[in-house]
Amino acid sequence: MKQYKNLEALLSADPRASALFSQISQYAREQIISRKENVKSMDELEAYVHNVLRGDG
Repeated sequence: MKQYKNLEALLSADPRASALFSQISQYAREQIISRKENVKSMDELEAYVHNVLRGDG
């Protein structure tokens, strides 16, 4: 899985990541943005989305 510098780089380069990010709630996006330096791959984004939606965010 390709690693990026941060969430912004991931969203800019990976259309799947951008599509996933746009489909989640504003609250979930804000929670992930607060940890943006730790989200560097699609796998990490999917894990954060799962955790936030599960209530572990």
